[in-house]
Amino acid sequence: MLSLEQTIKKWQNKLEIQEWDITLESIHPEQIEYNGEKYFIGITRDFKNKTGVIYHDIDLYEEAIIHELLHVRYPTKSEDWVNKKTKKLFENGR
Repeated sequence: MLSLEQTIKKWQNKLEIQEWDITLESIHPEQIEYNGEKYFIGITRDFKNKTGVIYHDIDLYEEAIIHELLHVRYPTKSEDWVNKKTKKLFENGR
């Protein structure tokens, strides 16, 4: 089984965003304002410096990593588009 860092590198290669420095940061539920969600996973992106931080308050998993990296690769696509693309890539790309 790949580590989270190896999984990120694998999908960065597949999505052709290898030049990005993606890091992970665990956060506490008290740091989030939930709007009906049961957990939080999200990414901040700095396009100028090509850095991103995936914040999470639950254990990360491959499908969530793909989803967040798609937000880097396709920053103007809708959440619905990213959700559909994530599902397709996860099912076909493992």
